[in-house]
Amino acid sequence: MSSGKGAHVGFAVSGQVTLLDNKRFYKIDGVLYISEGGTYCRDIGNPHLFVRRNGVEESGRQWGWETICGRKSSSRLSAMDAYFVRTGYWAPSDRAIQLSIGAETGWNRKRSYSPTITVRLTD
Repeated sequence: MSSGKGAHVGFAVSGQVTLLDNKRFYKIDGVLYISEGGTYCRDIGNPHLFVRRNGVEESGRQWGWETICGRKSSSRLSAMDAYFVRTGYWAPSDRAIQLSIGAETGWNRKRSYSPTITVRLTD
């Protein structure tokens, strides 16, 4: 994230997605953290960050985006990382999980999202 004042902070999500119980359920274990920069959180609008997920079926149909990590202010992320776990049902037609980082900034809580990462779980 960048501000008009030249401040810049990079955020990242890391973890793993696995299929459980003979591919009947999926589990996402991850962490949201500051990956670069150390700008004071107010200089970039003190965003509240979260992780969201979406699923993709074999036909291309998507489940719909759902938040899987509680919103954390960037000032809290400076002190510690935000860990999250999400489990859910995995249908035979499901093929991939998409993840992205969301940010709410300003008084009106304008939302923006990072580019999507797709994790293919079956051939």
